[in-house]
Amino acid sequence: MPLALFGAFVNRAAVTTVDVLTPKVFIGLLVGAMLPYWFSAMTMKSVVSDALKMVEEVCRQFNTIPGLMEGTAKPDYATCVKISIDASIKEMIPPGALVMLTPPIVGIFFGVETLSGVLAGSLVSGVQVIFWFGVHILLHAQYSSNRLFYFGSINNLLDSPFYWRHFSSP
Repeated sequence: MPLALFGAFVNRAAVTTVDVLTPKVFIGLLVGAMLPYWFSAMTMKSVVSDALKMVEEVCRQFNTIPGLMEGTAKPDYATCVKISIDASIKEMIPPGALVMLTPPIVGIFFGVETLSGVLAGSLVSGVQVIFWFGVHILLHAQYSSNRLFYFGSINNLLDSPFYWRHFSSP
C-alpha cells in the first residue's frame, strides 16, 4: 500500500527519477527515515504518561471507595474512561500533526525532489519499524502469557501500544 501511494505521488508529480545523490533528495531521505521513529517515540511517550494517570486513578479509587477491594462496591468506571478519552484526544494531536503536516510543509518549502526523498525515506524506515515492533509485540505476548491474568493486565496497560519495556523486564 505505501509503495502504491509513493508510485501515485511519483506519477502525479511527474518525477522521472529519484536520485539519492542529489543533495535535496538525500536530505529528504534522512528526514523521512527519522519520521517513523519520531512518531513512535511521541506515541509511546503519550501512552506512558496516560497509563500512569490511569494507575493513579485506580489507586485513588481503591483508597477512597469502601468495599472495592472486597468486591462489594462498584468502581467509578466513568472517571477511568474519561481519563482515557481525554488523553487519547489530547496526546495524539502532535503525532498526528507530524504525519499530516510534514509532506505539505516539505513540498511547499523545499520542493518535489525533497518531498520524494522524505516519502521514500519514511517508506523504507517505516517498514523496518513495523518489523521491529512486530517482533517485540510477539515477544510481549509470549512473555505476558506466562503470568497471572492480573499481572498481564497491568503489563498490557503499561506497555500498550508498543512493548517499550522489553529490555528492562525480568
